[in-house]
Amino acid sequence: MASFIPCGPCGHDGNTQNAEKWCTDCNEGFCNVCEKAHMSLRITRDHNLILIEDYRKIENVNVCVQCEEHGSNLEMYCKRHEKAICIACLTTNHKDCSDAIIPLAEAAKNVKTSTALADLEHTISETLVNIQKCRNDREAATEQIEIQEKIIKKRIFDTRKTINKHLDDLERKLLNELTTVHTSCKSKYRTIQNQLNEKEKEIKRLQEQTSQLKRFAPDLQVFLRTHQINKEIQDEVKSITNALLFVSNYNIDIEIHQGITSLLKDVDYFARVKIDKSTITCPFKDEKIDQAQIQVQTKRSVHNTKLLLRKKIRIEQKGKTMDITGCAILANGNLLFAVKIWKNVLMEYDKDGLFVRNIPVSGEPWDLTVIDTDQIAVSYNDLNYIEVIDIKKMVVLNTMTLKYNCRGISYSDGKIYVVVDGRRIVVLDMEGTKLNTIKCDMNAFHIATIDDRIYYTAPISNTVKCYTTGGNRIWNFKDKSLTTPGGIATDSAKNVFVVGIRSNNLMILQDDGTVSKTLLTKADGLDKPARLYYNTETNILLVCNKCDGTIFSYSVMFD
Repeated sequence: MASFIPCGPCGHDGNTQNAEKWCTDCNEGFCNVCEKAHMSLRITRDHNLILIEDYRKIENVNVCVQCEEHGSNLEMYCKRHEKAICIACLTTNHKDCSDAIIPLAEAAKNVKTSTALADLEHTISETLVNIQKCRNDREAATEQIEIQEKIIKKRIFDTRKTINKHLDDLERKLLNELTTVHTSCKSKYRTIQNQLNEKEKEIKRLQEQTSQLKRFAPDLQVFLRTHQINKEIQDEVKSITNALLFVSNYNIDIEIHQGITSLLKDVDYFARVKIDKSTITCPFKDEKIDQAQIQVQTKRSVHNTKLLLRKKIRIEQKGKTMDITGCAILANGNLLFAVKIWKNVLMEYDKDGLFVRNIPVSGEPWDLTVIDTDQIAVSYNDLNYIEVIDIKKMVVLNTMTLKYNCRGISYSDGKIYVVVDGRRIVVLDMEGTKLNTIKCDMNAFHIATIDDRIYYTAPISNTVKCYTTGGNRIWNFKDKSLTTPGGIATDSAKNVFVVGIRSNNLMILQDDGTVSKTLLTKADGLDKPARLYYNTETNILLVCNKCDGTIFSYSVMFD
Protein backbone atom coordinates (compact mmCIF):
# COMPACT_ATOMS: atom_id res chain seq x y z
CA MET A 1 0.00 0.00 0.00
CA ALA A 2 1.39 3.43 -0.98
CA SER A 3 2.40 5.71 1.89
CA PHE A 4 0.30 8.79 2.68
CA ILE A 5 1.77 12.07 1.40
CA PRO A 6 0.12 15.08 3.02
CA CYS A 7 -0.37 18.56 1.63
CA GLY A 8 2.29 20.76 3.23
CA PRO A 9 0.37 24.07 3.51
CA CYS A 10 -2.75 22.30 4.82
CA GLY A 11 -0.68 20.50 7.42
CA HIS A 12 0.80 23.83 8.48
CA ASP A 13 -2.77 25.05 9.19
CA GLY A 14 -3.60 21.88 11.14
CA ASN A 15 -5.61 20.21 8.35
CA THR A 16 -4.91 16.83 6.81
CA GLN A 17 -5.28 16.58 3.07
CA ASN A 18 -3.85 14.21 0.48
CA ALA A 19 -1.28 15.82 -1.78
CA GLU A 20 -2.08 15.57 -5.49
CA LYS A 21 1.05 17.31 -6.77
CA TRP A 22 4.66 17.55 -5.62
CA CYS A 23 6.85 20.62 -6.02
CA THR A 24 10.45 19.56 -6.79
CA ASP A 25 11.69 23.06 -5.96
CA CYS A 26 10.04 23.32 -2.53
CA ASN A 27 10.29 19.57 -1.90
CA GLU A 28 6.69 19.60 -0.61
CA GLY A 29 3.30 18.16 -1.53
CA PHE A 30 0.20 20.22 -2.47
CA CYS A 31 -3.49 19.45 -2.68
CA ASN A 32 -5.45 20.81 -5.65
CA VAL A 33 -6.46 24.00 -3.78
CA CYS A 34 -2.99 24.78 -2.47
CA GLU A 35 -1.50 23.95 -5.86
CA LYS A 36 -3.51 26.76 -7.47
CA ALA A 37 -2.42 29.20 -4.78
CA HIS A 38 1.20 28.05 -5.14
CA MET A 39 1.15 28.62 -8.91
CA SER A 40 -0.53 32.01 -8.57
CA LEU A 41 2.33 33.53 -6.57
CA ARG A 42 5.00 35.28 -8.64
CA ILE A 43 7.87 33.85 -6.57
CA THR A 44 6.71 30.24 -7.06
CA ARG A 45 5.00 30.55 -10.42
CA ASP A 46 7.92 28.93 -12.28
CA HIS A 47 8.29 26.01 -9.89
CA ASN A 48 8.17 22.48 -11.28
CA LEU A 49 5.15 20.43 -10.08
CA ILE A 50 4.74 16.74 -10.86
CA LEU A 51 1.96 14.22 -10.12
CA ILE A 52 2.21 12.38 -6.80
CA GLU A 53 2.25 9.11 -8.76
CA ASP A 54 5.38 10.33 -10.57
CA TYR A 55 6.94 11.56 -7.34
CA ARG A 56 6.54 8.10 -5.77
CA LYS A 57 8.83 6.76 -8.49
CA ILE A 58 11.71 8.97 -7.28
CA GLU A 59 10.67 9.23 -3.63
CA ASN A 60 13.34 6.80 -2.45
CA VAL A 61 16.13 8.00 -4.72
CA ASN A 62 18.90 9.27 -2.45
CA VAL A 63 20.27 12.60 -3.67
CA CYS A 64 22.75 14.31 -1.35
CA VAL A 65 22.08 18.05 -1.44
CA GLN A 66 24.25 18.95 1.57
CA CYS A 67 28.00 19.34 1.88
CA GLU A 68 29.48 16.30 3.58
CA GLU A 69 32.19 18.44 5.22
CA HIS A 70 30.17 21.45 6.44
CA GLY A 71 26.57 20.22 6.44
CA SER A 72 25.36 23.27 4.46
CA ASN A 73 23.32 23.16 1.25
CA LEU A 74 25.28 22.70 -1.97
CA GLU A 75 24.87 26.01 -3.83
CA MET A 76 27.94 26.44 -6.03
CA TYR A 77 30.00 24.36 -8.47
CA CYS A 78 33.81 24.44 -8.90
CA LYS A 79 34.74 23.81 -12.53
CA ARG A 80 38.41 23.39 -11.63
CA HIS A 81 37.75 20.52 -9.20
CA GLU A 82 34.53 19.40 -10.94
CA LYS A 83 32.72 19.36 -7.61
CA ALA A 84 29.53 20.77 -6.06
CA ILE A 85 30.35 22.90 -2.99
CA CYS A 86 28.68 24.98 -0.27
CA ILE A 87 29.39 28.58 0.74
CA ALA A 88 31.78 27.48 3.49
CA CYS A 89 33.86 25.55 0.95
CA LEU A 90 34.65 28.82 -0.83
CA THR A 91 36.80 30.05 2.03
CA THR A 92 38.49 26.74 2.79
CA ASN A 93 39.22 24.28 0.00
CA HIS A 94 38.38 26.56 -2.93
CA LYS A 95 39.73 29.97 -1.96
CA ASP A 96 41.96 29.99 -5.06
CA CYS A 97 39.16 28.94 -7.43
CA SER A 98 37.13 32.15 -7.62
CA ASP A 99 37.40 32.32 -11.42
CA ALA A 100 36.08 28.74 -11.69
CA ILE A 101 33.03 29.02 -9.36
CA ILE A 102 29.53 29.17 -10.84
CA PRO A 103 26.05 28.74 -9.29
CA LEU A 104 25.01 25.12 -8.98
CA ALA A 105 21.78 25.92 -10.81
CA GLU A 106 23.81 27.15 -13.78
CA ALA A 107 25.91 23.98 -13.78
CA ALA A 108 22.77 21.87 -13.63
CA LYS A 109 21.04 23.76 -16.45
CA ASN A 110 19.89 21.44 -19.24
CA VAL A 111 21.21 18.46 -17.28
CA LYS A 112 18.49 16.16 -18.70
CA THR A 113 19.89 16.69 -22.18
CA SER A 114 23.54 16.75 -21.04
CA THR A 115 26.26 14.41 -22.18
CA ALA A 116 26.84 13.38 -18.54
CA LEU A 117 23.29 12.07 -18.09
CA ALA A 118 23.34 10.36 -21.49
CA ASP A 119 26.67 8.77 -20.59
CA LEU A 120 25.25 7.70 -17.22
CA GLU A 121 22.28 6.04 -18.92
CA HIS A 122 24.63 4.40 -21.40
CA THR A 123 26.93 3.29 -18.58
CA ILE A 124 24.02 1.75 -16.66
CA SER A 125 22.77 -0.07 -19.76
CA GLU A 126 26.25 -1.28 -20.63
CA THR A 127 26.86 -2.34 -17.02
CA LEU A 128 23.65 -4.38 -16.97
CA VAL A 129 24.60 -5.99 -20.28
CA ASN A 130 28.09 -6.73 -18.94
CA ILE A 131 26.65 -8.19 -15.73
CA GLN A 132 24.45 -10.49 -17.80
CA LYS A 133 27.43 -11.46 -19.94
CA CYS A 134 29.49 -12.17 -16.84
CA ARG A 135 26.58 -14.15 -15.33
CA ASN A 136 26.36 -16.19 -18.53
CA ASP A 137 30.12 -16.64 -18.41
CA ARG A 138 29.94 -17.91 -14.80
CA GLU A 139 27.07 -20.24 -15.69
CA ALA A 140 29.13 -21.61 -18.56
CA ALA A 141 32.09 -21.94 -16.22
CA THR A 142 29.91 -23.83 -13.74
CA GLU A 143 28.77 -26.20 -16.46
CA GLN A 144 32.38 -26.64 -17.55
CA ILE A 145 33.50 -27.48 -14.02
CA GLU A 146 30.72 -30.08 -13.79
CA ILE A 147 31.96 -31.64 -17.04
CA GLN A 148 35.53 -31.55 -15.74
CA GLU A 149 34.46 -33.36 -12.55
CA LYS A 150 32.81 -36.13 -14.58
CA ILE A 151 35.85 -36.45 -16.85
CA ILE A 152 38.18 -36.65 -13.84
CA LYS A 153 35.98 -39.22 -12.08
CA LYS A 154 36.00 -41.37 -15.24
CA ARG A 155 39.75 -40.96 -15.51
CA ILE A 156 40.19 -42.07 -11.88
CA PHE A 157 37.92 -45.09 -12.46
CA ASP A 158 39.69 -46.01 -15.71
CA THR A 159 43.10 -45.64 -14.10
CA ARG A 160 42.03 -47.81 -11.17
CA LYS A 161 40.59 -50.37 -13.59
CA THR A 162 43.83 -50.42 -15.59
CA ILE A 163 45.86 -50.82 -12.40
CA ASN A 164 43.59 -53.62 -11.22
CA LYS A 165 43.90 -55.41 -14.57
CA HIS A 166 47.65 -55.03 -14.55
CA LEU A 167 47.88 -56.38 -10.98
CA ASP A 168 45.56 -59.26 -11.89
CA ASP A 169 47.80 -60.13 -14.84
CA LEU A 170 50.90 -59.95 -12.66
CA GLU A 171 49.20 -62.08 -10.00
CA ARG A 172 48.19 -64.69 -12.57
CA LYS A 173 51.71 -64.80 -13.99
CA LEU A 174 53.20 -65.12 -10.51
CA LEU A 175 50.85 -67.93 -9.51
CA ASN A 176 51.66 -69.81 -12.71
CA GLU A 177 55.35 -69.43 -12.03
CA LEU A 178 54.84 -70.60 -8.42
CA THR A 179 52.97 -73.70 -9.64
CA THR A 180 55.75 -74.51 -12.10
CA VAL A 181 58.48 -74.16 -9.47
CA HIS A 182 56.49 -76.13 -6.91
CA THR A 183 55.83 -78.97 -9.41
CA SER A 184 59.48 -79.11 -10.43
CA CYS A 185 60.73 -79.31 -6.84
CA LYS A 186 58.14 -81.87 -5.92
CA SER A 187 59.05 -83.97 -8.97
CA LYS A 188 62.72 -84.01 -8.00
CA TYR A 189 61.85 -85.02 -4.45
CA ARG A 190 59.63 -87.82 -5.79
CA THR A 191 62.40 -89.15 -8.09
CA ILE A 192 64.89 -89.63 -5.27
CA GLN A 193 62.17 -91.08 -3.11
CA ASN A 194 61.43 -93.69 -5.78
CA GLN A 195 65.12 -94.56 -6.06
CA LEU A 196 65.39 -94.95 -2.29
CA ASN A 197 62.32 -97.15 -2.26
CA GLU A 198 63.88 -99.44 -4.88
CA LYS A 199 67.17 -99.63 -2.98
CA GLU A 200 65.28 -100.34 0.20
CA LYS A 201 63.53 -103.32 -1.43
CA GLU A 202 66.83 -104.67 -2.73
CA ILE A 203 68.54 -104.36 0.64
CA LYS A 204 65.62 -106.06 2.37
CA ARG A 205 65.82 -108.87 -0.18
CA LEU A 206 69.51 -109.37 0.59
CA GLN A 207 68.68 -109.20 4.27
CA GLU A 208 66.18 -112.04 3.82
CA GLN A 209 68.68 -114.13 1.85
CA THR A 210 71.29 -113.68 4.55
CA SER A 211 68.85 -114.82 7.18
CA GLN A 212 67.80 -117.93 5.22
CA LEU A 213 71.35 -118.88 4.39
CA LYS A 214 72.28 -118.72 8.02
CA ARG A 215 69.50 -121.09 8.95
CA PHE A 216 69.53 -123.68 6.23
CA ALA A 217 72.63 -123.46 3.97
CA PRO A 218 75.86 -125.32 4.60
CA ASP A 219 78.88 -123.47 5.80
CA LEU A 220 80.58 -123.43 2.44
CA GLN A 221 77.57 -121.76 0.72
CA VAL A 222 77.17 -119.35 3.61
CA PHE A 223 80.84 -118.41 3.34
CA LEU A 224 80.69 -117.81 -0.38
CA ARG A 225 77.35 -115.99 -0.40
CA THR A 226 78.35 -113.81 2.50
CA HIS A 227 81.16 -112.32 0.46
CA GLN A 228 78.84 -111.93 -2.53
CA ILE A 229 76.06 -110.21 -0.52
CA ASN A 230 78.57 -107.93 1.17
CA LYS A 231 79.81 -106.78 -2.24
CA GLU A 232 76.20 -106.21 -3.41
CA ILE A 233 75.43 -104.20 -0.23
CA GLN A 234 78.51 -102.04 -0.82
CA ASP A 235 77.44 -101.47 -4.42
CA GLU A 236 73.96 -100.44 -3.29
CA VAL A 237 75.32 -98.06 -0.65
CA LYS A 238 77.67 -96.56 -3.22
CA SER A 239 74.74 -96.17 -5.64
CA ILE A 240 72.62 -94.47 -2.98
CA THR A 241 75.51 -92.22 -1.95
CA ASN A 242 76.15 -91.16 -5.54
CA ALA A 243 72.45 -90.46 -6.05
CA LEU A 244 72.28 -88.31 -2.90
CA LEU A 245 75.19 -86.16 -4.11
CA PHE A 246 72.83 -84.57 -6.64
CA VAL A 247 69.87 -84.17 -4.31
CA SER A 248 69.02 -80.63 -3.00
CA ASN A 249 66.55 -79.16 -0.55
CA TYR A 250 64.35 -76.41 -1.95
CA ASN A 251 62.90 -73.44 0.00
CA ILE A 252 60.27 -71.54 -2.00
CA ASP A 253 59.75 -67.82 -1.25
CA ILE A 254 58.91 -64.62 -3.22
CA GLU A 255 60.58 -61.25 -3.61
CA ILE A 256 57.97 -58.46 -3.94
CA HIS A 257 58.86 -56.01 -6.70
CA GLN A 258 60.29 -52.76 -5.36
CA GLY A 259 57.66 -50.81 -7.26
CA ILE A 260 54.89 -52.69 -5.46
CA THR A 261 56.63 -52.19 -2.12
CA SER A 262 57.05 -48.49 -2.91
CA LEU A 263 53.40 -48.27 -3.89
CA LEU A 264 52.37 -49.58 -0.48
CA LYS A 265 54.96 -47.64 1.48
CA ASP A 266 55.67 -44.38 -0.32
CA VAL A 267 52.63 -43.65 -2.49
CA ASP A 268 50.17 -41.97 -0.13
CA TYR A 269 47.80 -40.52 -2.69
CA PHE A 270 46.18 -41.76 -5.88
CA ALA A 271 46.41 -38.35 -7.59
CA ARG A 272 46.24 -34.71 -6.64
CA VAL A 273 43.44 -32.38 -7.64
CA LYS A 274 44.98 -29.26 -9.23
CA ILE A 275 43.29 -25.90 -9.74
CA ASP A 276 44.67 -23.59 -12.41
CA LYS A 277 43.42 -20.04 -11.96
CA SER A 278 43.27 -17.62 -14.84
CA THR A 279 41.83 -14.16 -15.33
CA ILE A 280 38.27 -14.31 -16.62
CA THR A 281 37.56 -12.87 -20.03
CA CYS A 282 34.23 -11.27 -19.15
CA PRO A 283 33.68 -7.96 -20.96
CA PHE A 284 32.68 -6.27 -17.70
CA LYS A 285 34.75 -3.27 -16.75
CA ASP A 286 34.44 -0.55 -14.16
CA GLU A 287 32.73 2.57 -15.36
CA LYS A 288 33.29 5.93 -13.75
CA ILE A 289 29.75 7.12 -13.15
CA ASP A 290 29.46 10.89 -12.89
CA GLN A 291 26.87 12.43 -10.59
CA ALA A 292 23.71 13.08 -12.62
CA GLN A 293 22.92 16.34 -10.85
CA ILE A 294 26.14 17.93 -12.16
CA GLN A 295 26.61 18.62 -15.84
CA VAL A 296 30.15 17.39 -16.61
CA GLN A 297 31.54 16.91 -20.07
CA THR A 298 33.22 13.51 -20.37
CA LYS A 299 35.07 14.60 -23.50
CA ARG A 300 37.14 17.66 -22.72
CA SER A 301 38.74 19.69 -25.50
CA VAL A 302 42.47 20.25 -25.06
CA HIS A 303 42.02 23.78 -26.40
CA ASN A 304 40.05 24.62 -23.22
CA THR A 305 42.86 23.49 -20.93
CA LYS A 306 44.97 26.13 -19.19
CA LEU A 307 47.69 26.07 -16.54
CA LEU A 308 48.04 28.34 -13.51
CA LEU A 309 51.46 28.28 -11.82
CA ARG A 310 51.10 27.46 -8.14
CA LYS A 311 54.70 27.04 -7.06
CA LYS A 312 58.21 26.82 -8.48
CA ILE A 313 60.66 25.02 -6.25
CA ARG A 314 64.19 23.71 -6.52
CA ILE A 315 65.23 20.61 -4.63
CA GLU A 316 68.79 20.35 -3.41
CA GLN A 317 70.72 18.42 -0.78
CA LYS A 318 73.97 19.73 0.62
CA GLY A 319 74.04 22.25 -2.19
CA LYS A 320 74.01 19.59 -4.91
CA THR A 321 71.29 19.56 -7.57
CA MET A 322 69.46 16.36 -8.37
CA ASP A 323 68.88 14.18 -11.40
CA ILE A 324 65.14 13.52 -11.00
CA THR A 325 63.99 10.15 -12.36
CA GLY A 326 60.47 9.93 -10.87
CA CYS A 327 57.89 12.04 -9.06
CA ALA A 328 54.47 11.78 -7.40
CA ILE A 329 51.98 13.71 -5.27
CA LEU A 330 51.01 11.94 -2.03
CA ALA A 331 47.54 11.96 -0.48
CA ASN A 332 48.59 14.63 2.06
CA GLY A 333 49.77 16.92 -0.75
CA ASN A 334 53.47 16.29 -0.16
CA LEU A 335 55.78 15.65 -3.11
CA LEU A 336 57.88 12.50 -3.52
CA PHE A 337 60.89 12.21 -5.81
CA ALA A 338 63.17 9.46 -7.04
CA VAL A 339 66.60 11.00 -7.65
CA LYS A 340 70.14 9.96 -8.53
CA ILE A 341 72.23 11.17 -5.61
CA TRP A 342 74.35 8.08 -5.00
CA LYS A 343 72.11 7.11 -2.08
CA ASN A 344 69.24 4.62 -2.06
CA VAL A 345 66.46 6.95 -0.94
CA LEU A 346 63.24 8.64 -2.03
CA MET A 347 63.02 12.30 -1.09
CA GLU A 348 59.84 13.79 0.37
CA TYR A 349 59.09 17.54 0.28
CA ASP A 350 56.02 19.47 1.38
CA LYS A 351 53.93 21.37 -1.16
CA ASP A 352 55.94 24.55 -0.48
CA GLY A 353 59.21 22.87 -1.35
CA LEU A 354 60.55 22.32 2.16
CA PHE A 355 62.45 19.09 2.74
CA VAL A 356 60.54 16.60 4.93
CA ARG A 357 62.52 13.35 5.01
CA ASN A 358 64.45 10.70 3.13
CA ILE A 359 62.73 7.33 2.69
CA PRO A 360 65.31 4.50 2.48
CA VAL A 361 64.86 2.00 -0.37
CA SER A 362 66.76 -1.13 -1.39
CA GLY A 363 68.48 0.27 -4.47
CA GLU A 364 68.74 3.22 -6.81
CA PRO A 365 65.09 4.01 -7.70
CA TRP A 366 64.11 4.68 -11.30
CA ASP A 367 60.38 5.50 -11.14
CA LEU A 368 57.50 5.41 -8.65
CA THR A 369 53.71 5.45 -8.53
CA VAL A 370 51.14 6.03 -5.78
CA ILE A 371 48.87 3.11 -4.83
CA ASP A 372 46.92 4.56 -1.89
CA THR A 373 47.34 6.85 1.12
CA ASP A 374 50.31 4.95 2.55
CA GLN A 375 51.53 2.66 -0.25
CA ILE A 376 53.69 3.29 -3.29
CA ALA A 377 55.40 1.08 -5.88
CA VAL A 378 59.01 1.69 -6.95
CA SER A 379 60.95 0.34 -9.96
CA TYR A 380 64.72 -0.28 -9.88
CA ASN A 381 65.77 -0.48 -13.55
CA ASP A 382 68.91 -2.66 -13.80
CA LEU A 383 68.14 -4.49 -10.53
CA ASN A 384 65.23 -6.17 -12.35
CA TYR A 385 62.59 -5.85 -9.64
CA ILE A 386 59.93 -3.57 -8.22
CA GLU A 387 58.79 -3.11 -4.62
CA VAL A 388 55.52 -2.19 -2.95
CA ILE A 389 56.39 -0.03 0.08
CA ASP A 390 54.36 1.22 3.04
CA ILE A 391 55.87 4.68 3.52
CA LYS A 392 54.06 5.17 6.83
CA LYS A 393 55.39 2.00 8.47
CA MET A 394 58.58 2.17 6.38
CA VAL A 395 58.41 -1.49 5.38
CA VAL A 396 58.57 -3.35 2.06
CA LEU A 397 55.27 -5.19 1.58
CA ASN A 398 56.20 -7.11 -1.55
CA THR A 399 59.13 -7.56 -3.92
CA MET A 400 58.29 -8.60 -7.48
CA THR A 401 61.24 -9.87 -9.52
CA LEU A 402 61.20 -9.70 -13.31
CA LYS A 403 63.63 -11.06 -15.92
CA TYR A 404 64.86 -7.72 -17.22
CA ASN A 405 65.27 -4.08 -16.21
CA CYS A 406 62.22 -2.25 -14.87
CA ARG A 407 61.59 1.33 -15.98
CA GLY A 408 58.32 3.28 -16.06
CA ILE A 409 55.70 2.17 -13.55
CA SER A 410 52.01 3.00 -13.06
CA TYR A 411 49.14 1.84 -10.84
CA SER A 412 45.47 1.63 -11.82
CA ASP A 413 42.45 -0.35 -10.65
CA GLY A 414 44.33 -2.78 -8.40
CA LYS A 415 47.02 -3.55 -10.99
CA ILE A 416 50.65 -2.49 -11.40
CA TYR A 417 51.92 -1.80 -14.91
CA VAL A 418 55.70 -1.77 -15.45
CA VAL A 419 57.80 -1.29 -18.59
CA VAL A 420 60.27 -4.22 -18.74
CA ASP A 421 63.39 -4.08 -20.90
CA GLY A 422 61.72 -1.35 -22.98
CA ARG A 423 60.04 -4.08 -25.06
CA ARG A 424 57.03 -5.13 -23.05
CA ILE A 425 54.58 -3.91 -20.45
CA VAL A 426 54.00 -6.46 -17.69
CA VAL A 427 50.70 -6.32 -15.78
CA LEU A 428 50.83 -7.59 -12.17
CA ASP A 429 48.31 -7.91 -9.38
CA MET A 430 49.18 -6.76 -5.88
CA GLU A 431 50.44 -10.25 -4.99
CA GLY A 432 52.94 -10.16 -7.84
CA THR A 433 51.06 -12.59 -10.10
CA LYS A 434 51.67 -11.84 -13.78
CA LEU A 435 48.29 -11.16 -15.39
CA ASN A 436 49.34 -10.11 -18.87
CA THR A 437 52.31 -9.09 -21.03
CA ILE A 438 51.86 -6.46 -23.73
CA LYS A 439 54.48 -6.14 -26.45
CA CYS A 440 55.62 -2.59 -27.24
CA ASP A 441 58.40 -0.66 -28.96
CA MET A 442 61.98 -1.52 -28.01
CA ASN A 443 62.50 1.97 -26.58
CA ALA A 444 59.45 2.34 -24.32
CA PHE A 445 60.31 4.26 -21.15
CA HIS A 446 57.50 6.05 -19.31
CA ILE A 447 53.93 4.89 -18.77
CA ALA A 448 50.54 6.17 -17.59
CA THR A 449 47.29 4.24 -17.10
CA ILE A 450 43.63 5.04 -16.53
CA ASP A 451 40.57 2.79 -16.74
CA ASP A 452 41.08 0.54 -19.77
CA ARG A 453 43.92 2.50 -21.37
CA ILE A 454 47.72 2.40 -21.31
CA TYR A 455 49.88 5.27 -22.59
CA TYR A 456 53.66 5.16 -23.02
CA THR A 457 56.41 7.24 -24.58
CA ALA A 458 59.01 5.97 -27.05
CA PRO A 459 61.72 8.67 -27.05
CA ILE A 460 63.89 7.20 -29.81
CA SER A 461 61.02 7.21 -32.31
CA ASN A 462 59.57 10.47 -30.86
CA THR A 463 56.21 8.76 -30.43
CA VAL A 464 53.41 8.61 -27.86
CA LYS A 465 51.31 5.46 -28.01
CA CYS A 466 47.91 4.49 -26.63
CA TYR A 467 46.82 0.87 -26.10
CA THR A 468 43.97 -0.90 -24.38
CA THR A 469 44.84 -2.85 -21.25
CA GLY A 470 44.23 -5.93 -23.37
CA GLY A 471 47.13 -4.98 -25.68
CA ASN A 472 45.23 -3.56 -28.67
CA ARG A 473 46.64 -0.37 -30.20
CA ILE A 474 44.26 2.63 -30.24
CA TRP A 475 46.43 5.42 -31.61
CA ASN A 476 49.96 6.77 -32.14
CA PHE A 477 50.98 10.42 -31.91
CA LYS A 478 54.08 11.82 -33.58
CA ASP A 479 54.77 15.46 -34.38
CA LYS A 480 57.91 17.46 -35.13
CA SER A 481 57.06 19.77 -32.22
CA LEU A 482 57.64 16.90 -29.77
CA THR A 483 61.14 15.40 -29.65
CA THR A 484 62.35 12.78 -27.18
CA PRO A 485 59.06 12.45 -25.27
CA GLY A 486 59.64 11.62 -21.60
CA GLY A 487 57.24 11.76 -18.67
CA ILE A 488 53.58 11.14 -19.39
CA ALA A 489 50.32 11.53 -17.44
CA THR A 490 46.58 11.61 -18.10
CA ASP A 491 43.65 13.57 -16.73
CA SER A 492 40.24 12.16 -15.82
CA ALA A 493 38.97 12.78 -19.39
CA LYS A 494 41.84 10.63 -20.78
CA ASN A 495 43.59 13.60 -22.34
CA VAL A 496 47.36 13.09 -22.17
CA PHE A 497 50.09 15.36 -20.80
CA VAL A 498 53.58 14.68 -22.18
CA VAL A 499 56.92 16.49 -21.99
CA GLY A 500 59.53 16.74 -24.75
CA ILE A 501 63.01 16.41 -23.25
CA ARG A 502 64.83 17.84 -26.25
CA SER A 503 62.02 20.07 -27.51
CA ASN A 504 61.76 21.59 -23.99
CA ASN A 505 57.96 21.72 -23.97
CA LEU A 506 54.82 20.34 -22.35
CA MET A 507 51.97 19.28 -24.61
CA ILE A 508 48.45 18.00 -24.05
CA LEU A 509 46.97 15.49 -26.51
CA GLN A 510 43.27 14.94 -27.11
CA ASP A 511 41.99 11.59 -25.80
CA ASP A 512 41.78 10.24 -29.37
CA GLY A 513 45.33 11.36 -30.25
CA THR A 514 44.20 13.59 -33.11
CA VAL A 515 44.65 17.08 -31.60
CA SER A 516 47.47 18.58 -29.54
CA LYS A 517 48.21 21.84 -27.78
CA THR A 518 51.48 23.20 -26.40
CA LEU A 519 51.02 24.36 -22.81
CA LEU A 520 54.59 25.24 -21.75
CA THR A 521 57.89 25.94 -23.51
CA LYS A 522 61.50 26.80 -22.68
CA ALA A 523 60.34 30.38 -22.11
CA ASP A 524 58.35 29.09 -19.12
CA GLY A 525 61.49 27.66 -17.52
CA LEU A 526 61.49 24.17 -19.00
CA ASP A 527 65.01 22.78 -19.38
CA LYS A 528 65.06 19.12 -20.40
CA PRO A 529 61.77 18.37 -18.66
CA ALA A 530 61.74 14.63 -18.06
CA ARG A 531 59.09 13.70 -15.48
CA LEU A 532 55.38 14.39 -14.95
CA TYR A 533 52.72 13.57 -12.39
CA TYR A 534 49.04 14.53 -12.47
CA ASN A 535 46.65 14.26 -9.50
CA THR A 536 43.14 13.72 -10.90
CA GLU A 537 41.48 14.58 -7.57
CA THR A 538 43.11 17.98 -7.08
CA ASN A 539 43.92 18.71 -10.77
CA ILE A 540 47.51 19.54 -9.82
CA LEU A 541 50.26 18.85 -12.34
CA LEU A 542 53.96 18.41 -11.48
CA VAL A 543 56.57 19.10 -14.17
CA CYS A 544 60.20 18.24 -13.33
CA ASN A 545 63.32 19.38 -15.14
CA LYS A 546 65.70 16.45 -15.36
CA CYS A 547 69.03 17.93 -14.30
CA ASP A 548 68.66 21.28 -12.51
CA GLY A 549 66.26 20.08 -9.75
CA THR A 550 63.53 22.58 -10.74
CA ILE A 551 59.93 21.53 -10.05
CA PHE A 552 56.84 23.35 -11.33
CA SER A 553 53.45 22.86 -9.67
CA TYR A 554 50.45 23.91 -11.79
CA SER A 555 46.70 24.01 -11.29
CA VAL A 556 45.05 22.61 -14.40
CA MET A 557 41.97 24.61 -15.38
CA PHE A 558 39.23 23.68 -17.84
CA ASP A 559 37.09 26.45 -19.37
